Amino acid sequence: MVNIRASARLNFSGGNMQTVYDSQNYHVIEYAGIDGFEVTNKAAHAFAYFHGPMATAFRDNLAKVIAEDPSVDSVDEFLGGLDSLMVVPAVLH
Repeated sequence: MVNIRASARLNFSGGNMQTVYDSQNYHVIEYAGIDGFEVTNKAAHAFAYFHGPMATAFRDNLAKVIAEDPSVDSVDEFLGGLDSLMVVPAVLH
């Protein structure tokens, strides 16, 4: 069972930043105050940022996937379909 709303939440000047999904392969953060999502492929060390209508479409499609099959494998498969969009290097410093 996937928990789409995790408890990790931070405040920033634009609103709230909340982890909505975390697995061995992917990490998804929602930026509620600015209608954005950051999706990270942990293995590739890359991420994509969705804002505005793209964020709305991402949210709706993620909710559909979870409603149909709330498993980590199902959500990871959906997120894997976005791998080609995750081109921004994720750098830890």
